[in-house]
Amino acid sequence: MSGIRSNTVRQLLLISALALGTGLAHAEDIKGRIQSIDLSARSFAVNGEQIYVTDKTDYENDYKRFEDLRVGHYVEIDIDRRDGRLYADDIEYKAKARENKP
Repeated sequence: MSGIRSNTVRQLLLISALALGTGLAHAEDIKGRIQSIDLSARSFAVNGEQIYVTDKTDYENDYKRFEDLRVGHYVEIDIDRRDGRLYADDIEYKAKARENKP
């Protein structure tokens, strides 16, 4: 009986690991310069993609809030695709790209 249980436990652990791995494989990030900002829609464009922020969006480095974003800044955004839109999980200002003017 214990052989059956341990085999079942192994199978469940394998399924769980695969499910977690699949979730990580879908994580996306976008890197590039901010091309435009729409304050009323709380969104901005990078590489032709419109990205929306939410109350849960985290800001890193020089950014503390959505209003800190500037056209021409080089950013890295971790995104989540939902309802046909891209939402920013976190937005990181890449300080080393400061010297690189758009």
